[in-house]
Amino acid sequence: MGDVALDVLRPVGDEQHRAATARLLDDMAALPPEAPVRLGKRTSNLFRQRTTDSTRLDVSDLNHVIDLDPVARTARVQGMTTYEDLVANTLPHALMPLVVPQLRTITLGGAVTGLGIESSSFRSGLPHESVLEAEILTGDGEIVVARPDGEHADLFRTFPNSYGSLGYALSLTIELEPVHPYVALQHVRFCSLADVQDAIGQIMRTRAWSGEEVDFLDGVVFAREEIYLTLGRWADSATGQADPSDYTGQRIFYRSLQQRERDLLTVHDYLWRWDTDWWVLARVRGAAAAGAPPMAEAEAAQRRLLEDRRLREPASRRGLGGRPAREAAAGAGRPGRRDPAGADG
Repeated sequence: MGDVALDVLRPVGDEQHRAATARLLDDMAALPPEAPVRLGKRTSNLFRQRTTDSTRLDVSDLNHVIDLDPVARTARVQGMTTYEDLVANTLPHALMPLVVPQLRTITLGGAVTGLGIESSSFRSGLPHESVLEAEILTGDGEIVVARPDGEHADLFRTFPNSYGSLGYALSLTIELEPVHPYVALQHVRFCSLADVQDAIGQIMRTRAWSGEEVDFLDGVVFAREEIYLTLGRWADSATGQADPSDYTGQRIFYRSLQQRERDLLTVHDYLWRWDTDWWVLARVRGAAAAGAPPMAEAEAAQRRLLEDRRLREPASRRGLGGRPAREAAAGAGRPGRRDPAGADG
């Protein structure tokens, strides 16, 4: 993993986790019995208006990896931990979560309670399918540990896609998998959705395409007759390419699908290949809707403006049209209260 420059983060340990949990319980106990509850967080991947009249529990201390076992390939992670921080803990051990959603500020708790998906999902399912254990704060202030074969197995099974209506994940123990230094990409063009569907079915059955293994699979539709499947496979060296590509500056990843059949990224840059353009395009499309220059011109201007730093989806989130994203989060709401704010990541 020497090709990946990372700020190595250290797991905080169980003592710090217990202290953060105790503070959250105290805050919850102090709320009026009938007060609606949401979890307060600084980032959101949702673009919608939210009311601000409900009480918000401070979960800012629950955003770390608690511990990581490189031998067992598991990590115990607090619910508000972003995938960016989670990956920064795992990659130095040549490991990653089985599924890594493509935006850095999506949280593990949000991806599990609201479902997430990425290019490894065709072989590894959704994020909740690699959860081994969930420590959950329920609406009545009780903390339970749910496992697939334990006392709270029913809660373990129903917690995914519950959008905060069943509780809040204080911590999740997840499986990890080994990584290689690079991901080699092949962009395959198709001219009909029927052909794409057939190809996806074949790849799902065989985990291969044209004699090459497939470890990652996603696709982009540019037009009815211009559809690309991007097939990724693990690689140990930069064979056939002098340097891995870098799409954090002026080069645009989604445009590369139309421009080259083969590509190579470090595993770190592969995981966040869509992150840059999600932010840029969200703001540009919003500006274009308000009468700003056409998409291509506005997008290029945005990139030129920011060329002196690595483009990325910022922690200070802005939604479509440049509106500040509302502080929203998974609700640990009262029993019977469904808060679809929950699974925004």
